[in-house]
Amino acid sequence: MNNLNLNNIQIVDQFFNPYPLIIYKNFLEKSQLDALQNSLSNDSTIFDKTVMGNRKTILKGTKNFKNFIIKNSIANDINNFFENSFVFNFFYNNLNNLNKKNAKYFDFKNKNFKFLKNFISRKNDISFKIRNRSSKILSNLINDCRIYCDFDFSVAGSGYEREPHHDKEGRILNFLLYINNFDGKKGGNFQIFKYKENPKEYLRQPLLNDVEMIKKIEPQRGFLVTFLSSPNSLHGVDTILPTNNKRYFFYGSYTSIKKIDWTYK
Repeated sequence: MNNLNLNNIQIVDQFFNPYPLIIYKNFLEKSQLDALQNSLSNDSTIFDKTVMGNRKTILKGTKNFKNFIIKNSIANDINNFFENSFVFNFFYNNLNNLNKKNAKYFDFKNKNFKFLKNFISRKNDISFKIRNRSSKILSNLINDCRIYCDFDFSVAGSGYEREPHHDKEGRILNFLLYINNFDGKKGGNFQIFKYKENPKEYLRQPLLNDVEMIKKIEPQRGFLVTFLSSPNSLHGVDTILPTNNKRYFFYGSYTSIKKIDWTYK
């Protein structure tokens, strides 16, 4: 069985315009993908909520997530793999180097990264609030960039869609792994957008008339998609049409506890 490590993965495709994105393969073997899909499709699996039309999610930092990775060793291995500063640095450096191929690009100054392992919690308890607040205070005093890993396991069906958007301001990079193949003719494709003209303000959800789709990435089993979460990293998902099939995936990010001050240079 494939042990999760960076030596196994290979680049399938990459581009830097309008923002850097890299697609890898060989992150998981077929048997590992099968185990993940079987667990997510099991009637006993409990999801945290349903969002975006028809996307059931198990969110990192919840009791359901903890139970899921206890029952599924592959899910636990994935969690441990991404909860690693070396893994963050690997994906970030690859994307950052690709980003510099643009004549002008978004970047930020404070790259004194400090990795907060197993930081995220959605219990909303007092201990996490204190930890989060104290981390922000200390980060401001030291002037470092404290980051943590967050992701969810998801199952999407008919009606699931995402409008063109970029993710919240604290995110540095995102990753998406397709657990199964899904016919792109039925929707569910990862869409890449760009502004038709340079905007005065990079909105998280721009007007549809201001953007255009330039590329689609069809869900292909085992493909790991990574991209910088800069203000121009507009992406979405086209609507999954009526079908009995599901799109299984996990989506996550490396996120700063403070807003990232992206500048265009």
